[in-house]
Amino acid sequence: MTEPVRVLSAGSMRHAFPAVVSAFEQVTGIAVSLTLGPAGLLRGRIEAGEAFDLFASANMAHPRRLASIGIAEDAVCFARNRLCMLARADLGLTTENFLTVLSDPSVKIGTSTPGDDPAGDYAFEVFDRIEARHPGRGEAMKSRARQLVGGRNSSPTPPGKGSGYLITDGEADLMISYYSNARLLEADPAFSVVDIPGEFLPLIEYGVAVRKNAGTGARRLRDFLLSPRGQEILQETGFSPII
Repeated sequence: MTEPVRVLSAGSMRHAFPAVVSAFEQVTGIAVSLTLGPAGLLRGRIEAGEAFDLFASANMAHPRRLASIGIAEDAVCFARNRLCMLARADLGLTTENFLTVLSDPSVKIGTSTPGDDPAGDYAFEVFDRIEARHPGRGEAMKSRARQLVGGRNSSPTPPGKGSGYLITDGEADLMISYYSNARLLEADPAFSVVDIPGEFLPLIEYGVAVRKNAGTGARRLRDFLLSPRGQEILQETGFSPII
């Protein structure tokens, strides 16, 4: 019996990849095993010897790193995402008052963990972009930011808690989030999903790399991600397609 294609994927693909895998398995009959986690930590596990066939990251840097040291083939961009703000609805955050609200020292800003998770790297890039245009503000935000998720020492989501629990539990007033995740709470009156001003937005590209000498199943899955059907599924789950 053929072994399943072993996929290590960025946690932000947790809604998209199961749909991709289901469609891929139906079309090809090739089984897939999926492990999700912060992409920086997954890359570290791969470098430490963990078995995989395909690695999907929320940035291009991690799969390119694996290619550069000979573990994986060249990285390919397969999707894009964007950051937004997930906030308490009663905070009154808008795109127009974004700087004012985030500059308020009483407002608790939540992010993911830079280094371990690309979402944290992207969030801190937002602060750097703010700093470049408004000296002092971005650095102040960065110093106040609470790195609440995505790290090797982050607490797991408590059983029964929804994805916005850090806000409803008072750990943060707002979180810098991927839109692909935050969009699922747009209909919840407890939250508001707010666009970040365009001049502060980083480019978010997701990369995929196949292990050197992997079987044909891994390459077929990569090709499926890049196919019109794969791109359609990614768009349906909140990502921006590349075709």
